[in-house]
Amino acid sequence: MTRNRLTRIVLGCAATLAVVATGFVVPAASASKTDTKAVTLTLLHNNDGESSLDTSTLRSGTTTYRYGGIAAFKSVFDREKALARAAGNAVFGVYAGDSFLASKTLICSQPAVADSKIKPYDALALREIGYDALVLGNHEFDYSPSFLGRYLKAFAKNGKPTIPVLSGNMEFKSEPALADLIGPVGQTSNKAAPGKNLSQWMIYTDEETGAKFGVVTAITPLLPTISSPGKSKLLTANINALAARVQRQVNQLTKQGVTKIILVSHLQDLNNDKALVARLKDVDVAVGGGGDELLQSDYIANSFELLPGESAPVGTYPTNVTDATGKVVPVVTTSGNYKYVGRVDVMFDKKGNVTEVVKATSFPRRVVPTSGESVGLGITDAVSPNFDLQTKLLGKVNACLAGFTTPFAKSEVLFNTARGSATLAGVRTVETNGGNLVADSFVYLYDQVASKEGFAARSATNPVVAVQNGGGIRQNAGDLLPVSGAVPGTINRGNTFDLLPFDNRFALFTDMNATQLKEVFERSCAIGTSGGGQFLQISGLKVTCKRSGTAQVVGSPPVGLQYGAVTTAGSRVVTLTLADGTKLVDNGAVVAGAPAVDVITNSFTAGGGDNFATFGAASSKVLGYSYEEALYRYLLSFPKGADGLPTVPASDARYKSGGEGRITWVS
Repeated sequence: MTRNRLTRIVLGCAATLAVVATGFVVPAASASKTDTKAVTLTLLHNNDGESSLDTSTLRSGTTTYRYGGIAAFKSVFDREKALARAAGNAVFGVYAGDSFLASKTLICSQPAVADSKIKPYDALALREIGYDALVLGNHEFDYSPSFLGRYLKAFAKNGKPTIPVLSGNMEFKSEPALADLIGPVGQTSNKAAPGKNLSQWMIYTDEETGAKFGVVTAITPLLPTISSPGKSKLLTANINALAARVQRQVNQLTKQGVTKIILVSHLQDLNNDKALVARLKDVDVAVGGGGDELLQSDYIANSFELLPGESAPVGTYPTNVTDATGKVVPVVTTSGNYKYVGRVDVMFDKKGNVTEVVKATSFPRRVVPTSGESVGLGITDAVSPNFDLQTKLLGKVNACLAGFTTPFAKSEVLFNTARGSATLAGVRTVETNGGNLVADSFVYLYDQVASKEGFAARSATNPVVAVQNGGGIRQNAGDLLPVSGAVPGTINRGNTFDLLPFDNRFALFTDMNATQLKEVFERSCAIGTSGGGQFLQISGLKVTCKRSGTAQVVGSPPVGLQYGAVTTAGSRVVTLTLADGTKLVDNGAVVAGAPAVDVITNSFTAGGGDNFATFGAASSKVLGYSYEEALYRYLLSFPKGADGLPTVPASDARYKSGGEGRITWVS
């Protein structure tokens, strides 16, 4: 589109008859029959902050400057809210999921310590922003519902939390850690009853204009396989079931006279949010989360809208989607890590129909704290960070993080720890030397603790191998280790926590047979060329997989499990061989008489995470050692250099830049 041209999107306003569904009853007293004034809604939103509470750096030309951070984010949020109020607009602020992420910053909140008295710093930060609702994403469950419960309770400054926390396709009554927070299915007040703030949807009444908005929400159907929701019940297994459920909620709201409907979904990819909107009717504006996509307005100049040096946007803000009735629905999302505050201004007529999206004021607001560098770059909308968040909260976080900065090891090898894609080698797509390092650390830890834990020593007659899912190797500090990108380079504990941040524990399967191992690697190799979190980095064996083979298919998990049943066995595994040359699978067939093997992995994978049905159905022993501790101990085991630091030598053939041939893909 031509830029710098004021255009207005005139949206269809056909009304449809709402269909009554049971199970979503709105009390009559909460419905509005008199909300008949035209109004402009300013919708402030963000997603995927993922514990990025402090600023980060970005380079533009020859200048490196700081951006983001929760303190500057609040200043931008407050500014936009004040401007909207001055214009007479209704305002609704919402967080679209993934508010925290396993990282060294989150570790400062002790998420794995059951009786910790620390109030999670992410919660303390977000409660100061001024959101009207929080929507759950998949990462909120990564440290189990127990930590999520502690996190949500921290939103109360005194007493119990009242901010509505929403997930439209989940039920929590069977999860002990969350059951005491359950409120009504639908919140009909802006503030929930204290401590009863966990619901599926809400009716929001703007305090200035009196306008009422229905808010319906959704979380990804993949939740049980990619996170740890415990006994929380996911009510929809696929996009069609999700659409049907959301539509029932929309229908009941419109029947009760609430005609202005906001959808907030956390489906991991904007394309999924768009697919959901296309199946619905009577939704007026939608917010997506989980995809971390950067959208840009076609009206506002890049030099004002985007961070200098920012990567290319992937779409238009808002993106227009045609719903099931042919109406155009504006859909928005933002790039994460507190880089932007999304703002979309939507005009409603007195019947509750959208008439315009105001292009002049609808675009993501970049978050840049004022500095000499921001002035030099001509960033005129830079802000002074919120004082209390900057000095008090971030002061505590940074004091904790300072303890992670002392180098404890060094490497002459540059390890590839990238996520990977169809065009980039990474831990979710192919063997990498970084993946080899992590998997080898599991075997090292086994050798160190076997006697103490009563395990048989690793030997030719007791083969022990290790696997680590690519999704558990993170890119919090970038795609390389050492993170400087230069070798030799130092490694500190913050680096290892950034790489392996989850509460994943050492898990051991004893005597897995070759048939089971083939099933495991059929799941690993079921990925497409763009990769998948289930792709396994390995130690102690070699595997060859063919792209042209049939991919294993696993069904959706039943309630309470992280894995479903295998519905298509798969035929991609060609060979599977132990490090000593012993064949377990040859030419796609299990070798008769192949030995049983002990398999080490992390507790998430051992429990069937990433839909590993074979692991989930087998019995494992989970110990208290974290997977980060395994890497930490392993790096300490290397010979010391002249500076006294254990150093991975450049001559170590296991860690050649392209790997040592543990995993081979053939066509």
